[in-house]
Amino acid sequence: MIFAILHFMNKPINLKPKVTILASAVMLTLLSFSFDAFGQIFKKRTKVETEISFPSSLNREMVAFDLQSEGIKKFTIILEKKPTVITKIKVFDTLGNLIHEDRINPEDGNKKTFDFSNVQSQLFVVEVGNAKYNITKSIYAIPPGKRSGSNAQVNE
Repeated sequence: MIFAILHFMNKPINLKPKVTILASAVMLTLLSFSFDAFGQIFKKRTKVETEISFPSSLNREMVAFDLQSEGIKKFTIILEKKPTVITKIKVFDTLGNLIHEDRINPEDGNKKTFDFSNVQSQLFVVEVGNAKYNITKSIYAIPPGKRSGSNAQVNE
């Protein structure tokens, strides 16, 4: 309708001045009404959040643990508390390559032993965590004071 009014405004109209003024007033009223209606629609769609929400999996405690050597390239992860949710474990070599990925389930208890006798690494980096926290510790493949073949070092 607005386009029809604009279309006729470009053509000469032989109407009395009162009719032209009335038509202009009607057109301005229609234009202002359509912009106001658009503004009201936009305002209704605007939503302001008043609460902060996050996944419940992020509401976790830090996983405290210790690494205990069990021999050459063998170690045990000991969690300080029995886990209530799945605890993720990642083991990396000296270069940062992922060697092994595992989990400790709540029914498994708080210990897990690993044997990496077939891996050529002098140091293992162990990452233990949950959905929120990851803690990283390292352990030597050959415990201090033990030998493994001719290329092993003895730390005293």
